[in-house]
Amino acid sequence: MNLGIAHTQSGGRPSNRPLAGIRIIDLSANMSGPYATMVLADQGADVVKIEPPEGDVLRRVGTGRHGLSAYFANLNRSKRSVVIDLGKAGASDVVDRMLEGADVLVQNFRPGVAERLGLAPEAVMSRHPKLVYVSISGFGQTGELATMPAYDHVVQAFSGMAAVQAPKGGDPTLVRHGIVDKTTGLVAAEAILAAIIARDRAGVGSQVEISMLDVALSLMWPDGMMNHTCLEHDIDRAPTIAGSFRLTQTSDGWLSLVTVTEQQWRGLLIATGLQHWLDDPEFATSTARLRNGAVVMREVGATLLGMTTENAVAALRENGVPCMPALMLDELADRIEEVCPGMIERSIHPILGEIQQSRPPVSFAGDHGRTTSSPGLGAHTDAVLAEVGWNPEEIAQLRAAEIVK
Repeated sequence: MNLGIAHTQSGGRPSNRPLAGIRIIDLSANMSGPYATMVLADQGADVVKIEPPEGDVLRRVGTGRHGLSAYFANLNRSKRSVVIDLGKAGASDVVDRMLEGADVLVQNFRPGVAERLGLAPEAVMSRHPKLVYVSISGFGQTGELATMPAYDHVVQAFSGMAAVQAPKGGDPTLVRHGIVDKTTGLVAAEAILAAIIARDRAGVGSQVEISMLDVALSLMWPDGMMNHTCLEHDIDRAPTIAGSFRLTQTSDGWLSLVTVTEQQWRGLLIATGLQHWLDDPEFATSTARLRNGAVVMREVGATLLGMTTENAVAALRENGVPCMPALMLDELADRIEEVCPGMIERSIHPILGEIQQSRPPVSFAGDHGRTTSSPGLGAHTDAVLAEVGWNPEEIAQLRAAEIVK
């Protein structure tokens, strides 16, 4: 693995990324907004993260060192941190001045909070008409759920995700990481870029609204809601594709295998010595296999249970069956790096020490770029304020009034 820290522009953002020159004022906290802005920071945007005096709550959540969590570091690399107490009189004026040279504002306050802070989208955009103003919510901006606090696993439950995770006849269960938060972040990042393109064409910015529930439902519908899409009565219904997602046990672990095509199905039967099922008409199509395949998969499972994971994967791959071992978390980084060099980066974080993270997933002209560390709380307050026109005496006055830190 590579060990080191990226070459950057002053301020800590990558110097050769395609979004260099785009400035984002990030008022978001927790995961959905910060994940979106981290994606854009990895691509070169100057993300100025505005935090309260105590910092983003995730700075103190989970495993960490010297008061900084790995959770926060994994969501806020390549950004700059400015501390502003938005509850203080005059704080919204400080933010407003920062927006003069910005392209995007991102916030994930509950509906009504931005208005109370003097940062309502209509008011902000009347002063900054070229700004892209992004609001991320849990359940949308209107309706009886609008002001409810939203967290990933709450939205998973309400969107049907927990139901689709249930084994046949079993209880609903959660995906055990922030799948909705992070997907919302990806949708937000894509929407921000689309809005910037539209702004550059039309000369005016726009409001962008994204809700976690909208995103979760859009994830659910293609396959999870396959049997609940067509409302006519004469529909040929089949078991859901998602219902076939399960791991197969081997003698020393687990693996995942998928057969979608006829060729892959035949490869599975040959790899497991079950050729007598090859020409059975009950398994002639993918729909028929979804409906009738349980009896064969029980035999497949019994065969693979007698094989090691390594031997099972080798036999399946030899016969064209897509498969992978189920990696445990403590082996994940090393195993990935063995077969896909460069996907895991090691670097030196100024607080956490040596860390490892997944690299930015997008390559530009063959270059994924390197990441930089997450910022210390308020590490860039003076620099950012100076960039937008405050002199040292004015910054000192803001600090004395406890508006900034």
